[in-house]
Amino acid sequence: MATPLFEPGALDVLYIVDLSGYVFRAYHAIAPLNSPTTGEPTQAVYGTVAMLEKMVRTRRPALLAVAMDSKGPTFRKEIYQEYKAHRPPQPPDLGQQMARCREMVDAFAIPVFQKEGFEADDLIASAVAQARARKWRVVIVSADKDLMQLVGDDVVLWDTMRDKVFGTAEVLERFGVGVAQVRDWLALTGDTSDNIPGVPSVGPKTARDLLVEFGDIDGIYANIDRIDRKALREKLRENEDAARLSQHLVTLRADVPCEFEPEKLRYGGRDVPRLRHLYGELGFTRQLAALDTEPEPALPAVAQEKPRAAMGEQTGFAFATEPKPAPSPTSLGPTRTILTAGALDQARSALAAGTFSIVAEQSTEAPMRGVLVGLGLSTESESFYLPLGHRYVGAPAELDANAARAALGPLFADAALPKVCHDGKQVKVALARAGMTLAGVTFDTMLASYLIDPEASHTLEELSPREIAAGVVSPSTLVPKVKGREVLFDEVPVEEAASVIGARAAAVRRLSDRLSEKLAEEQLTDVLTKIELPLSGVLAEMERAGVLVDPERLRALGERVEKQLAALEKEAHRIAGREFNVHSPRQLEALLFDELALKHVRRTKTSRSTDADTLEVLAEQHELPKVILDIRQLSKLKGTYIDTLPTLLHPETKRIHTRWEQAVAATGRLSSSDPNLQNIPIRSDLGREIRAAFIAPPGHLLVSADYSQIELRVLAHLSKDPVLVDSFRSGQDVHTRTAIEVFGVKADEVTAEMRRRAKAVNFGIVYGQGDSGLAKSLGIPRAEAASFIAAYFRKYEGVRRFMSDVLETARAAGSIRTIFGRRRMVPDIRSENRSLRLAAERVAMNTPIQGTAADLLKLAMLAFREPPSPGARMVLTVHDELVFEVPEAEVDVAAQRIRAAMESVHPLEVPLVVDVGRGKNWSDAH
Repeated sequence: MATPLFEPGALDVLYIVDLSGYVFRAYHAIAPLNSPTTGEPTQAVYGTVAMLEKMVRTRRPALLAVAMDSKGPTFRKEIYQEYKAHRPPQPPDLGQQMARCREMVDAFAIPVFQKEGFEADDLIASAVAQARARKWRVVIVSADKDLMQLVGDDVVLWDTMRDKVFGTAEVLERFGVGVAQVRDWLALTGDTSDNIPGVPSVGPKTARDLLVEFGDIDGIYANIDRIDRKALREKLRENEDAARLSQHLVTLRADVPCEFEPEKLRYGGRDVPRLRHLYGELGFTRQLAALDTEPEPALPAVAQEKPRAAMGEQTGFAFATEPKPAPSPTSLGPTRTILTAGALDQARSALAAGTFSIVAEQSTEAPMRGVLVGLGLSTESESFYLPLGHRYVGAPAELDANAARAALGPLFADAALPKVCHDGKQVKVALARAGMTLAGVTFDTMLASYLIDPEASHTLEELSPREIAAGVVSPSTLVPKVKGREVLFDEVPVEEAASVIGARAAAVRRLSDRLSEKLAEEQLTDVLTKIELPLSGVLAEMERAGVLVDPERLRALGERVEKQLAALEKEAHRIAGREFNVHSPRQLEALLFDELALKHVRRTKTSRSTDADTLEVLAEQHELPKVILDIRQLSKLKGTYIDTLPTLLHPETKRIHTRWEQAVAATGRLSSSDPNLQNIPIRSDLGREIRAAFIAPPGHLLVSADYSQIELRVLAHLSKDPVLVDSFRSGQDVHTRTAIEVFGVKADEVTAEMRRRAKAVNFGIVYGQGDSGLAKSLGIPRAEAASFIAAYFRKYEGVRRFMSDVLETARAAGSIRTIFGRRRMVPDIRSENRSLRLAAERVAMNTPIQGTAADLLKLAMLAFREPPSPGARMVLTVHDELVFEVPEAEVDVAAQRIRAAMESVHPLEVPLVVDVGRGKNWSDAH
């Protein structure tokens, strides 16, 4: 069972925040943000504020402090001059945000532990030691694995970004050893980011095995002759000094000579005037609005009572601020549970009076496999929970499902009655499986969040605190973990489900008002109402339809691939001169770099890399890496598709119902999961054989309609480059035309290699690729690639000018749009960090092209809300392709209508061209 956090508001629990680690993590984890008033970067500050608010509101800490690194060198640098020596300089904008975060901590009135010569980890270890001496419990707010040395029955580590709590059980699961052995595990494996050497060739598994057998580093060296593996034994002997040094470096100091004043740890609350000033200055509008609307009650009993353990006379750290009253969590109001006919009538009347939100909770997260357990419904003034499928001993009697359908079904189906959802597609599928129709959805908070910032988190758990200062709980947290069997949501007590699902419905209702304003401000309303909202209904129907797959064909294919893998494995053993586990990165690492003495390309945190990029480079030096690459590719396709697809067949429909994801890809493109159909390789023989297992039902054919070179056509439209436009208008092969222009030859003189290079640069331009990327893709020197790009832009002046205009627009606005108004933020385009800036420039150049292509495909899908023939239905979409199931007698008519609709979906400067095929399976149709 997962370790829980200690009870909120407990008077003997000290919360210690690893602020330096958190700011660094938030800086890299959160999409870049900038203050609209000062222009300064704020993503790390925003993340820190969100964490502090979540902690203060949900945990109500009685005792609270923050620990920060000192600015100067630490004692570890004195021990080992190379400690952290390889770290790149801190980005200027990170230092700027760190200073702002310290201001926020002061405004939250949280005392700070900081001492020259010591890191935050040592201050936390020292504070934990003093807390334990007073019999307090401690929550360390951090994700730092080094701090897991401190975990125990009275100390847990809380990773707020993943909302995961590490107790002793989770530490054992993470490292494979107990808490007392974590220090030596860290010492043996080393840490490249801190430049802690460790022992070469000792990775996580080897470290675990050694410590399980010998206890600690002293035990390992006392019994080193008992280690069977000669190479490992010698490595340990050769590197004993490094192991001892690493142990010294990773050991946390619990005796930092700082004093500890318990009275100043008692948390009272925030400095609201100061926060109001900071939030306004940084443009944190949601937090600012919350300050003006929310009360600031004192935390219960904290200011009046001392923790239950005695607090002796102590002198302590120099704390930053005096305690202030702390806020309480924002309430979303109570939820009424509907268990009687009278309550159902009252709810129906309230819902019929105006806009309401609807949340559908199923027994499982897979929409087509779940059973509807309950509905959360919320109007502007009240919330309801309708239990429909709770199954546990002692559950209250629920209303008859037919009565509930009869009362609420007509409301749900009434297109004139406005509803709001968070992921309306899931709600539509859930209701349809329960025999109800959903119409009249006028707003979707998930899709709105996605349009406002596609790279932010769009979960209700993240969105609600961010936008309306209201915390909601994930329903999955209510489902208990029971060893030996799967527990579903239908076993959650009704009263618990009502509180959580009702609050989620209320949050959706409130979010819809807030986000609709933001959409209007950002001129994104049309993208929601004209593209994404209607598309969610199309995708819901596609999910329900599913696609037919031939499991016998996959079984036979799997047997054949298994034989190929066995032959490749045998070949790998022959080349290596001995048997080894071809699937073990550590064995492969030792073989390639120690035995074969190949030059390693790069190191990971714990080893020399054997990833695909590395193996491709090594394949030029030796034949073994190429065989390993082939094994990995076959194994991946076999495991991901050949073996897995038959297990995904729905028990009722015998079809596969992939989940279509609208709010995942920042480009605006759709993605899919369970299974992910986007990654089936189209150009490999095995990929085509996998596609051949997707089949039409008897009496039908699959019709595939694929946009031809849509992104290059969009580029021609946007750039209005005369050469590119002429290529598409005249029907000339665009890659041949580029080869003619760049190489200065006639059409009949263009070689296959010339066309290949022209094709690479055409698509490289679309993706904002520079000379380095083109050189890698073509296998040519970088200077030659740069020369090729320069020649391209000399001939395609319109494209060059368009790209320049795009970058200028992006730098001015911090964002870029498609021709339909879809937006992607690019704040790093003004970054002083060169790598971040170049990455942002590539995004800026690609977004108008790929994003517009994605919108065109979505508009094409909307054209088929009415099927192209009476018996046809759309069942798949992958990249620029749509796939339909069509009765054989209707194929000719359907194919003609599909092509006509897709080619005329939106006028461009050049024609849209669609390739249409048909066949008994997907491969033949494509």
